[in-house]
Amino acid sequence: MSGILLNSTMDELSDATTSESPLRALVLGGVAWNTMVYLDEFPTPEPQTVFARGSHQTIGSSGAGKALNLRRLGFETTLWALVGDDAPGRRIRQRMSAEDIAFFTQPDPGGTTRHVNLMNAAGERISIFANPDTSPVAIDTDAVAALIPSADLISVTILDHCRAFLPLLSERPVWCDIHDYDGVNSYHREFIDAADYLFLSSVHLPGYRRFMEARIEAGARVVVCTHGADGASGLDATGTWVDVEASPAARLVDSNGAGDAFFAGFAVSWLREQNLTAALANGATMAAAAVASGELAPGKDDVPLQLRR
Repeated sequence: MSGILLNSTMDELSDATTSESPLRALVLGGVAWNTMVYLDEFPTPEPQTVFARGSHQTIGSSGAGKALNLRRLGFETTLWALVGDDAPGRRIRQRMSAEDIAFFTQPDPGGTTRHVNLMNAAGERISIFANPDTSPVAIDTDAVAALIPSADLISVTILDHCRAFLPLLSERPVWCDIHDYDGVNSYHREFIDAADYLFLSSVHLPGYRRFMEARIEAGARVVVCTHGADGASGLDATGTWVDVEASPAARLVDSNGAGDAFFAGFAVSWLREQNLTAALANGATMAAAAVASGELAPGKDDVPLQLRR
């Protein structure tokens, strides 16, 4: 999610999940090992020495962010991703085991994806793909097919190799986040067409309302567009529009994972209640918790007791 979308407080998240059986989530792609570098402002494009406010290494990428946030909200979560047989891959496996996320992997012949993320004081990011995922690569879809029937939510990350999973999901609702889509990039088209639940940012799409209406007309069940500090909008198949305002975070530590947290907060509320207004508000609440953390998901102690499982 571009920017920070915040609204409400963590205590206002719906407690409808407390008496329900756990939801099951399957997240397809991807993970990375990130070096996070925090700066007051981005450097100018010239040779220089820059002193960071801090840095650390941690797990990254949108698939991992969604899996971690869904797990925080009580989903029994399974994540599939390409991971190298290397030290970053082992760190990622250890983290997923510690989070009680079922982690299915296929070896990436080029090694684990690695990013260097420069973060400024406003929460903006410059991502350097130090080691991109291998593309093209043949995907063993049989390893994933058996995981599909039991999932209540199936999220497909917009990585090129994840296209291989879309034919397997023709009879299942697909959740997809196309991030900062600009309305014309053909790379996204296959994912957009497959998505029943579509998430995006308006940062590069000023005509987002027309796009959202077109996707509902094409058969999507829900389309959600986030606007950073200006809130978010949702449209469902009944034609119901809902706009929610943003509110300031208590503190900004790291904006990475805010969009994935919003996705998870929306998903748990929608799957329990199918209430668009509540789902958007819960998404904003989870985003608020995520930006207060240096990780992709808020800490376990930052999720209300009634939502822990």
